Amino acid sequence: MERLLRSLLMNQNRQVGDILNHPDTSETVNISSLALLKMLRHARSGIPLEVMGLMLGQFVDDYTINVLDVFAMPQSGTSVTVESVDPVYQTKHMDLLKLVGRTENVVGWYHSHPGFGCWLSSVDVNTQQSFEALHPRAVAVVVDPIQSVKGKVMLDAFRSVNPLNLHLRPLAPTAEPRQTTSNMGHLSKPSLISVVHGLGTKYYSLNITYRMSQNEQKMLMCLNKKSWYDQLNLTSYTGLTKDQEEKFKEVNKLIGVFTKEIEQSNTKSSKASQQEIKKFGQINAKQHLQMITSNILNETICHQSTAMIITKCMN
Repeated sequence: MERLLRSLLMNQNRQVGDILNHPDTSETVNISSLALLKMLRHARSGIPLEVMGLMLGQFVDDYTINVLDVFAMPQSGTSVTVESVDPVYQTKHMDLLKLVGRTENVVGWYHSHPGFGCWLSSVDVNTQQSFEALHPRAVAVVVDPIQSVKGKVMLDAFRSVNPLNLHLRPLAPTAEPRQTTSNMGHLSKPSLISVVHGLGTKYYSLNITYRMSQNEQKMLMCLNKKSWYDQLNLTSYTGLTKDQEEKFKEVNKLIGVFTKEIEQSNTKSSKASQQEIKKFGQINAKQHLQMITSNILNETICHQSTAMIITKCMN
């Protein structure tokens, strides 16, 4: 069986040719942290059955697709396949999103393969082709919630190889709609089961990156907290005083360093570029002062606000 799979892999690699004079048109799918968490949570809730949903985002340019959010769809799923059962739900959901100021468009769909890897079956390819009939650059994302453990996410993005995509670039019949030469080393290594099910002939893989905004980073930092009222735990006055005393000592040291830097810049007549070179590898006193003072201010405000809330509740 293993020899048969390897022979199929070698034959398909020979069939898929590369056009040397074709321009490099690699494409990347940027997935936000919110969309990734919602996809993983939805996929885990459906184990052992497959689940599916739609991805919201925008087509930035010919080479970039941003996935900002996702939502689940009414579906009929088994352990090996999943299909949507209510196409009207998508239209109603998009209309409701516009009422609250969400203007993102549908950039594709996602579904889960619990325990058997990321690839597209024949049913998935037909579903993807129906999405590409609406928009030729629609993306199909497959996530494996069982193999996604210990920070490693088993997730891949695909697009089918069909005549609907050929208007994007003038290509030969045996070539893929998009070349991915600059993505070498970034694309996940194809498995034998994905090649057997048509990777490289019926569909091809896209590069995936994960983007995290400042608000999403704050949200992820709060995931280890048990509940929202953990923030209302009032720290002891002794511990808070000791911590702030150490920070004020550090502030005094940084003020001395920063004052010395200002005096040297005013007395010396050397060029600005030479002064920047001398500062290389040294502590940026100004940046550290801003960071420490902002932390002291935030901790003080949170402590005072928490004390006021607790006092009000007790009264």
